Amino acid sequence: MFKEFLINDFNNKFAGKKLLFCHRIYEDIAFMPDSVLKCCHCTRMPYFPPELFQNNIKTFSFYSFIKNLERIMQSNQTENAVCNGCKFLKEQIVPELQSKEIIKFITINHFTKCNSNCVYCAIKNKTQDPKYMLLPIIKSLFNEEMINKECVINWGGGEPVICTEFEQLTEFFREKNIHQAINSSGVEFSQTILDGLKDCSMSIQISPDSGTYETYQKIKRQNNFDKVWENIKKYAQYPEMLFIKYIFFSLSANETDVREFINKCIDSNIKHIVIDCESNTANNPESVFGSITEETVNLAVLMKKLAIENNISYEISYQWPEEFKKRIENG
Repeated sequence: MFKEFLINDFNNKFAGKKLLFCHRIYEDIAFMPDSVLKCCHCTRMPYFPPELFQNNIKTFSFYSFIKNLERIMQSNQTENAVCNGCKFLKEQIVPELQSKEIIKFITINHFTKCNSNCVYCAIKNKTQDPKYMLLPIIKSLFNEEMINKECVINWGGGEPVICTEFEQLTEFFREKNIHQAINSSGVEFSQTILDGLKDCSMSIQISPDSGTYETYQKIKRQNNFDKVWENIKKYAQYPEMLFIKYIFFSLSANETDVREFINKCIDSNIKHIVIDCESNTANNPESVFGSITEETVNLAVLMKKLAIENNISYEISYQWPEEFKKRIENG
């Protein structure tokens, strides 16, 4: 009864009204090392999605979830909106919040331990394992009937494969038939992921961001170019669940790497690529990597055309500003 009261009270305040809103405010949750954020899709710079919980993240209650949701909704109608600057915050009719199966996208970022050192990564400490165990919190979300049957688990990090909670969490989600999308450096091969690709309970995305060893080394600041492509070939036994991403910015935007990247994809039996751009380059005019140039857009168009010529499907990332995304799509 109390849960219904909270939902009804929330909907009386917001549902059916034309307000500044984004569906991720309802549907997303992102677990970070020291807090829980509302999403991981923020496009403003400096990057910081609104906080749902701070510090006290070892327990979960439906009451605190709804009250913090209410705080975010109220803030977004003011000059100091917590989502201000994100392109997804738009004036629209706010839908009703449901009492069950609210959460449709969970990002796991509660660790920073990584075996790569990408130049564009904001994480400074690449050795931190989880400060708290996420599995008990996830179980409580299921007990509260908060997780939607179509929910996607988005593994970030850090490198998921070397997170100490990886095996426990992946096993639990597979038991619950919840799809997991793994974002991996590809440096370390995982039999767990391969098994997940086989039964379609997992997909994996790897971002070499280059087609040559030299560019890979500059961007990743490690020497595993050949090893990563060897692991990509192993995962490509199940090509429909494998996505290879290329992040465009000043270090990767050249024709040689674009063409060699597509050649490596052909050689590895890749069926899907993601054409992305570095988030600071896309959203911060003072980025250390500069801004998106005419040449960068033309190279993204070239990659799209080469993919089409070689029967490779492509996705153009949401990170691109809309004008550039349309030019790539239409180019």
